[in-house]
Amino acid sequence: MAPSFNESDYLIIAPGSTFTSVQLGLGESFTPPTYQIPTKVYSTDKEGIFTSENQDESKVIYPIVKGEIVNIKAFNFFLKLIYRSILKENSNHGNNNIPLLLISSSKWSRINIELITQYVFETIELNAFAILPSALATLFAYGGQPNSLVIDIGKDKTEITPIIDYSIVKHAVTIIPFGGQTINEELIKILSNSLSIDQIESLKKSDIYEILSDEDKKKSFFGFDALNNESEKDIDVASIVANGKTEEFLGKSSKDSNEISKIIPNNQLENNSFFDEINNEKISIGKERFKGTEKLIGKISQSIKSSLSKIPDLLKRQECYDHIILNGKTTKIIGFQDALNTKLIEDYLIGKEFQQSTAQQAFQTSISPLIQFNQIPNSIKFDKMPEYFSEWKKFGFHDVTFLGAEIVSKQIFGNHGDGTYVNSQNYLEKGPLAIWDLSF
Repeated sequence: MAPSFNESDYLIIAPGSTFTSVQLGLGESFTPPTYQIPTKVYSTDKEGIFTSENQDESKVIYPIVKGEIVNIKAFNFFLKLIYRSILKENSNHGNNNIPLLLISSSKWSRINIELITQYVFETIELNAFAILPSALATLFAYGGQPNSLVIDIGKDKTEITPIIDYSIVKHAVTIIPFGGQTINEELIKILSNSLSIDQIESLKKSDIYEILSDEDKKKSFFGFDALNNESEKDIDVASIVANGKTEEFLGKSSKDSNEISKIIPNNQLENNSFFDEINNEKISIGKERFKGTEKLIGKISQSIKSSLSKIPDLLKRQECYDHIILNGKTTKIIGFQDALNTKLIEDYLIGKEFQQSTAQQAFQTSISPLIQFNQIPNSIKFDKMPEYFSEWKKFGFHDVTFLGAEIVSKQIFGNHGDGTYVNSQNYLEKGPLAIWDLSF
């Protein structure tokens, strides 16, 4: 029988290349991570010895680069640093009662995972440990559809992970060197003369940066007749101009101007402004606020086809196309999902109806299953995040890997979780290799 752990003692760590999310304990409801810690340590004069602080930034070491552990000793020290810091802040938690759930990337090597397991039991001296792939964590956050495609967009890479029967199809996982930074690079090409790198990042994170649909692209910024009819206050712009009251109208308070910018859709404004927090200034930008995502979306579309073509079961391959899950801060950009959906339809669905109707006419009967499957994908759909996680709803559902980890931790470290994590007895019997017998 599995030992019983208190939910208040569950330790969840989700390392990233830039920041690591950490939380000790589950509350009555699932909440966003308590801590966001920079994923870095510092070297010392002694080889293999690290420290948490150093005035000399030249000694900084980033254990994870583009999702891959590049310095396992520094990474293990980083884990120990997190653990000790958490214990120091929560002195009422006993050392032996804390189970650790670590979120992993598909870029982590087997040997590194084994070295982490060894370090957790022999150096940190924990008694319960599990590793959960980030794609599975994201899947469980969405409700656990058995056959899905998880697309996790990071800063410098995008991981495309097919999941069949709740298991990652490792040979079909595709990792491309394009991510959120790709958008920045495209924007730099067109805005380098007017905006700094930091300002471009602020633009990308602002509410005015969005991807327009084909329909929106057809509308100029003069299309005021398409104002949001659901707004509390409609503005008759034509009447204002005809009566010569433009200056009076534009001379209203900045508060009214802000209300107008909210009422008039962003795509119908020639210019709009965002706030640069670093320099504490408001910056106006033109049509460039609708550009920069084409390359990333195109690369993702190509890679989805390549990845899912490696799924031999055609029915399950189609189910993956029908259950696409987007994750990562980049997906927060307004219109991103719709733009990717449009691109996938353009690349893989247009012309399918003609092909199927031709086949039907040739056989003068209903289309055979084989012909239908050869048309895969015959539909493309994106999963919708459940909205009953109230605390996460406030935070946003653009990156829910940690939420999935919270859900899974409750299952594996609960009373019925034996066989889903490595305990001290397992480790004594098999050592670091035990992680492969008791892992997802």
